[in-house]
Amino acid sequence: MRCAVNPTTTLPGSDLRRCGGFSFIELTIVMTLLTIMVYAVTTLSVSGAQAQEYARRLTRVSEVTQTTIDDLRMELVSCVRIFGNDGEGTANLSYFDLGGGPAPLASSRLPAVTVSGSLQKDSSGNEITGNSIFFAKLAWSDRFTTAKGNTYLVDVLRWTYEYLSIEGDGPDPESPIGLNLVRAVSEPLVDAASIDRITDADDQAEVLLHLANGTADDLGTSHDPCQVVWSRGDMPDVAGTFRQINEADGSLSTAPLIGRPDPWVILTSSTPRGLLSYRHHSVATNFARGSFGVGRYGLRDDTGEGFPHGFEVQVVGPSAARQILLHLSCSSTNTRGQWAGSSNEVIVDARDM
Repeated sequence: MRCAVNPTTTLPGSDLRRCGGFSFIELTIVMTLLTIMVYAVTTLSVSGAQAQEYARRLTRVSEVTQTTIDDLRMELVSCVRIFGNDGEGTANLSYFDLGGGPAPLASSRLPAVTVSGSLQKDSSGNEITGNSIFFAKLAWSDRFTTAKGNTYLVDVLRWTYEYLSIEGDGPDPESPIGLNLVRAVSEPLVDAASIDRITDADDQAEVLLHLANGTADDLGTSHDPCQVVWSRGDMPDVAGTFRQINEADGSLSTAPLIGRPDPWVILTSSTPRGLLSYRHHSVATNFARGSFGVGRYGLRDDTGEGFPHGFEVQVVGPSAARQILLHLSCSSTNTRGQWAGSSNEVIVDARDM
């Protein structure tokens, strides 16, 4: 600030310097105001950046959740057998060698298959929800013509098991992460009904050798070699439920042959792997916020390794028209100030023959 002064009227001893700038108090006020403005602008910028980052992670976790559940839905389209939490389901699962893959949660449970029930939230004494799923699906149909000119169509199946496994330190009350969703896919299993329909012994042996060696079918397509013929629907401890193809003559053995584990186990086609950790995401645990949608159907249990967490499965309806409910809740493993989560569910129509 400047002022006009007439030097001829200036009194002796007056200080002209006071008219040459701001006082200390004025400068202090200006600096304080500037500081407040800078702080406000900085805070708004940081908040905006955090909001943008959170929106990006929210979009990403929604994409991962949707993709994961869609992949499982597509596999269930070719399902031919759903295993439930009963004698057949748990027995077959006990024969599935996960081949060094991540261990399932101790609280892993298959859904109870209810023929006349409906999709609903569990109640005490009526718990039908599982936090894993185990089913057999059609891998391919093999059309092969033998030397006698007879053509046969043989179905080849695979078991698929999706389950929760500990990731890092596992579920913790302080965070919503610590679980992975693991997929295990079995070796190819030849459908026994397709083989037993071949009444000509020479043709049956020729078809079995073709499957065992993985030679080209009538379309010129070569598939993975098959060792095991499986009788779908029979208990695994019954002799003949599993039979091995003898690669020397195409005969069938009810006991594992040399080179295969004895007693019977069904091997995985490759080491089971987690579906989420490499994407920097986790299945949401019981400790996630309510907005994550965990425990929508199963009764929450925090004892031990907990149940159900963010993967829930229900199976209802008659065998020819099963309805499978898949509910998945995921969380980003990268917080940057706030956890991002997403929940998705789908109902799949599947066959159970």
